[in-house]
Amino acid sequence: MDQVELQEQIGRILRSASFAGKKQLKMLLEILSSDLQSQATLKPDRIIQRLWPEEARSKTSADLATERTRLRKALERYYSSEGQFDSITISLPSRVVSGQDGTKERRWIAAEFRIPVESPHCPPDETDMVNPADPPPLSPIPPVPSPALKRLHWMGIMAGIILIGLILYFVHQNSTADRRPASGRLENKTLVILNAEGQVLWRKNFPAGFWYDYYHPGFQNLYTQDGVEPHLWFGDLDGDGHTDVLFTYQQDTDRKSHSTTLICYTDRGKEKWRWTPGRDLPELSGSPAVYLTMGFGVLEAAPGHPRRIVVMSRHEFYYPTQIALLDAHGKTLSEYWHSGHLFHFALASHKGREQIIALGINNGYHQATLIVLDPDRLAGASSEIARPEVQIHGMGVAHESLRLLFARSDLNRDTAMYNEGMELVIDANSIQIEVKECWLTAPSGCTILYAFDRNFNLLSDGMDDTFLNAHREYYAKNKIDHPFSKDEEAQFQKVRCLEGCATEFVPVLTPAGKPE
Repeated sequence: MDQVELQEQIGRILRSASFAGKKQLKMLLEILSSDLQSQATLKPDRIIQRLWPEEARSKTSADLATERTRLRKALERYYSSEGQFDSITISLPSRVVSGQDGTKERRWIAAEFRIPVESPHCPPDETDMVNPADPPPLSPIPPVPSPALKRLHWMGIMAGIILIGLILYFVHQNSTADRRPASGRLENKTLVILNAEGQVLWRKNFPAGFWYDYYHPGFQNLYTQDGVEPHLWFGDLDGDGHTDVLFTYQQDTDRKSHSTTLICYTDRGKEKWRWTPGRDLPELSGSPAVYLTMGFGVLEAAPGHPRRIVVMSRHEFYYPTQIALLDAHGKTLSEYWHSGHLFHFALASHKGREQIIALGINNGYHQATLIVLDPDRLAGASSEIARPEVQIHGMGVAHESLRLLFARSDLNRDTAMYNEGMELVIDANSIQIEVKECWLTAPSGCTILYAFDRNFNLLSDGMDDTFLNAHREYYAKNKIDHPFSKDEEAQFQKVRCLEGCATEFVPVLTPAGKPE
């Protein structure tokens, strides 16, 4: 990526209204982006020293993690508003990723060319498969008077030589160009796939168009985080040495009647298979079986297991969510069903085992929930003892590795039906989530922040200023004497464990790393 373009993008973000008055976040963005090319050597202590030069001794990795979460939210707000058409996306992805050689790389920040949604007024591209190397046609030579026949003869020879040269050049370019798909973008009703150098490899036309809100970054992150690919993935699925392309397609025309489709293409653009999520359940009470895919990820190959695909999709009109496991050929291997919408999930590895971590809402308890699943034991439906009327039947017993519920604040109980798990960030040492507590009282949302270690012991919890302000303003407006108390704050530490724990609530660790 061109460094001048990258620095211009960073400057555009720092000058934006989304970052106005956010001195600390600007400084953190500058620190991380200045070391974009040498992230492996950038240590937390070094960042802390530069971010808090006078308070470095009292700051820890947990404080840095909180700042990274704030910066991630600020970047998402920027790209969902004034930066929605920027060509480069700056994001804070998972700290640990797999490099091209299979080794683990640690990174703080990432810069990628985004998949822009072009203006709906762009003229449609009627070409389904286009070879960008085709030479432009030569203009015909106009007739010349008889005395110029000799000149015409030599012009024809020269034109022939030039044409042969062009053909040889383009043949050479085609034979040496990298034909492996590496990125993609949407142009009007066309999916365009490019190689690593940005050259167009092929196009696919979709007459029903693309649902703008589904691909827009304000609705869902377009880019990779913690192994999850909302819309596009490039890699070798079946071990044949060729790059496959996975694409989630949500049509625009009559979209409420059509589920998202996962499509697999070869590296040359030939369709290999299609898969549609969900099924018609008795619990849907006659609602059509239309499902919206929230994201998908590809598990690494392991002994006895080729690469497998995890797809999470929620019902469009009712509460069920499906997490399905597919093989490399698009066949459903197993599925897990949850009573409530799950919005975010990640693929992670802990102690040598793959994990699926999902975050959202549980309708049985009307609370935000976090679920951990083992891909090798993915089956059944969540048990809803509290509200049997939302139990999904006929799926068997679920095998969750962990199932957590997050306490609701008094403000949430007074103004909403449930709180909601909103964001999930995983790094080598911790898992951070945000739980949304209010909607009407704070249109931009107010959240409670949680941090767990990788064994899901609670490290910290806390509320942001939007929550405290919304709490104070709501009760003042309704003339209720109810200041936010220490007792109410203590309730957030009571993260209930329905499955996978030895106790009713997850352990809370002291700064020394011991349970309270």
